[in-house]
Amino acid sequence: MIFFIFALTVYVCALLIYKQSPDSLKENSLTFYENFKTIRASLFSGLLFLIIFLFVSDFKYLVINETLYKIFALNNYWELSKFWLFQVITHLFIHNDLYHLLGNVSGIGIASIYERRVGSKRFLIVFAVASLVSIPSIIFYPKGTSICGISGGVFGLFAAYFTDHKTLTFKKWLGAILGCIFLFTILSITTGFKHNVDYTGHTMGAIGAIIYCRLTNSRRFS
Repeated sequence: MIFFIFALTVYVCALLIYKQSPDSLKENSLTFYENFKTIRASLFSGLLFLIIFLFVSDFKYLVINETLYKIFALNNYWELSKFWLFQVITHLFIHNDLYHLLGNVSGIGIASIYERRVGSKRFLIVFAVASLVSIPSIIFYPKGTSICGISGGVFGLFAAYFTDHKTLTFKKWLGAILGCIFLFTILSITTGFKHNVDYTGHTMGAIGAIIYCRLTNSRRFS
């Protein structure tokens, strides 16, 4: 419980205290409420994952309950196929342990700078699209694998931060996709998937966000 309170306090304070500087010296700094409105999606998203982990870790806030992990994590065990229908969604909201959780929540907090630029609605849509696109990564892993976490969505937010621009040329857009594929290939070769890190899901989430931003930018900036 101490870890939970500490993580919750640090996360909320970090997002609310930091304020984006005005574009002009003549402009006033954002008020507390105005600042809150610019990061509410990232703030509440992070809080949601922090709170969920409290319950699935039996309030110890260190490691997820093994039984709950088997039920909610997305697996490719045929004998557990009856759980696949809801695991497709539930696995996005749970994490293996505290380090896994803090890594993703910290990523969401950092991605709040993207939300400040594009707004809460687009932030959540990109987050959701990247998360959903990352789900089929389980297909590429050997039988007997389980995955969980929102990392694909977080990587999608990072990718969108760099590519969600009206002036982004097709060459740079394509280069971003190729860069993601190259990075995934290097990580896959060097680790051989031995560290239980879903590099495939990360890459798919990033590419999904890049493609979504490209397809919707024409309508967004028209």
